[in-house]
Amino acid sequence: MKFQTAARNRWSGSQAIPVAALIVLAACGGSSTSGGGLGSGDLLVGVIAPFTGADAGLGPAYYAACLAAAPEINNNGGVGGRQVKCQQFDTRGEPADAVPAANQMIASSSNLMAAVGCTSDEAAAVAPIMDRAHLPMFCMTGQSEFNKTTLKYFHRLVPADVYDAFAMVGSALFGPNHAPYKKAALVFGDDIGSQAFVQPATNAFTKLGGTIAINQPIHLNASSYRTEVAAMLKANPDVILTEALGSAGTYLKEVKTQNGGKMIPFIGSSATIDPVWFQQVRDAIGIDDLLKYYAGVDLGYTFSGPAYAEFLTNLNAAATQFADAPKYKQRGSTLHLYDGIIMTALAMVATNSADRTVYNPKIIQIANGSSGATVVNTYKDGVAAIKAGKTIRFVGAGGENNFDQYNNSQSGYILVGYDKDGNEVQVGQLTPDQTAKLIAAGG
Repeated sequence: MKFQTAARNRWSGSQAIPVAALIVLAACGGSSTSGGGLGSGDLLVGVIAPFTGADAGLGPAYYAACLAAAPEINNNGGVGGRQVKCQQFDTRGEPADAVPAANQMIASSSNLMAAVGCTSDEAAAVAPIMDRAHLPMFCMTGQSEFNKTTLKYFHRLVPADVYDAFAMVGSALFGPNHAPYKKAALVFGDDIGSQAFVQPATNAFTKLGGTIAINQPIHLNASSYRTEVAAMLKANPDVILTEALGSAGTYLKEVKTQNGGKMIPFIGSSATIDPVWFQQVRDAIGIDDLLKYYAGVDLGYTFSGPAYAEFLTNLNAAATQFADAPKYKQRGSTLHLYDGIIMTALAMVATNSADRTVYNPKIIQIANGSSGATVVNTYKDGVAAIKAGKTIRFVGAGGENNFDQYNNSQSGYILVGYDKDGNEVQVGQLTPDQTAKLIAAGG
């Protein structure tokens, strides 16, 4: 699952700390503060994600989440008076670059409170490093290997990629306003994250009566897709299922050009609910064709309520640090990572500890709640309830979380489109029966 730019504190592999030394430090598995008490000094949230490379559009959405969460915490007393800061660590979307970035992040600060990001491009490489360092992480990876993870510090607030794939297939077969599409072209980037959708989508689509016209991994950020589009059109699909971040505009413009000025319906993953993706595709094929031919899938966000209002206020204010921050007001990953940071800060307050081994278990207790727990929607209200001796359940901008024993939280999908201003519009929802059929077929 994947999800651009501000002045960045990028880490480069050429910096002075040797990689071997960093690996040793990370493997030692330190914690931010030993013993009780919240300590002193700034706290750091590391945003570990691609800020350059083929998936450079992902990192900024996660950075915006931190820039919105930090002032909510800081303007309400901080974490026991400690201020929260955000720092980018660029993985470039490559495991080989992500490992030294993760090690440098861990070695650079004894005051790390959490990490956010860790996409499908690099999560398999960096999540074990962060787990050994006892660092709570909120990862935007949909890889199936995390469905039953044993990593105690790993948290996933979104479904695995297989469910995104099933939802795209469901949109093709059961979506409103069109007859079932029966012949699909799979046009996904050749990166690790994008390719995770291909097999489950193929299984579900073919077992429910569809045919894969062509499976076309495309190299992201190519200057032209003329040959690829010609091959796709020759296969004569009636729908395109896609996630090709950064390249969708180029590809779809070529489709329109080679297809006599006419588009083919295209269905995108939840990562295509993104302001940069919207702008690139709009500029490539025109707003009318985007609105007419695009369909997407997303989780059931309401974009309303006290938690979302607080998120939006802080996100808009973050424009002073990152001009594009307000564009992520309807980006699911931004909402979820914001919630993860708030829950981490509340867990620290609730345990009166900056020791990551102490407050990490409390994060899930605050997310899931317990019998008699007081529901809170903002950091301010959560701190007040804790100080009043209450147990809390935090329901944030992304809605309720329900973590299972593997630290995965999942919810259902909706079928969406865009309006002319790039806002998400719900057009339908998969029924429980349809969802069950998709899961059974894709397994």
